[in-house]
Amino acid sequence: MLIGAVSKQTGLSQKAIRLYEQQGLIRPQRIGRYRHFSAADIDLLLLIREARALGIPLQRLKAAIRYQNQQPDWSTLRTFLLQFRGEVEAEVMRQQQRLQQLDHCLHSISDCPLLPAEKI
Repeated sequence: MLIGAVSKQTGLSQKAIRLYEQQGLIRPQRIGRYRHFSAADIDLLLLIREARALGIPLQRLKAAIRYQNQQPDWSTLRTFLLQFRGEVEAEVMRQQQRLQQLDHCLHSISDCPLLPAEKI
């Protein structure tokens, strides 16, 4: 499949697809002047699009994408995504703790007899 069709199928601009190739994230086959994308290339582009929407930086993706026999190593990518999920869970826990601390502070202020009611 050529880049124009891949762009329509993935929702990515041709410029973004070329950038991902330049960065080494994808490896389409070249025949003459044209890039030919396989089904695996399209799957990887869709994964990259979703990962970027989740805020995963390109450099981290690049470090996670490995190839075996000209095909993406999906097990390595799965391991990376599981690790990233753990990082997101840890961040959620940190934010929940901050919310609890804020609630405690708000509760303490509300119960303080020294503060006038109109200031609270």
